[in-house]
Amino acid sequence: MIDSKKMEDRLESIDDSQQKMEEKLESVDDSQKKMENKLDSVYETVKRIESSQTEDVISLLKLQKKTVDFEVDYVNNKLTEMDKRIFNLEKRVEN
Repeated sequence: MIDSKKMEDRLESIDDSQQKMEEKLESVDDSQKKMENKLDSVYETVKRIESSQTEDVISLLKLQKKTVDFEVDYVNNKLTEMDKRIFNLEKRVEN
């Protein structure tokens, strides 16, 4: 009987240890799921930021294009005016 009692106590101890291990594993699983959720959230945020930055860059490029187009038009007009003046001066010199 003593051996049987020791065996039962030992089995109970093993059962308790197993129960504690299962609880710890559940806790680890919960922590892992929380971490995965947080990572998913970070991933979505990064995607949103990346998309937003892309839109910002495109907007900035469009604005710069407008500025450059305006400057090109201005320079083109000035060159045309200068060309007309040179043409008129050449005509005067010929006469």
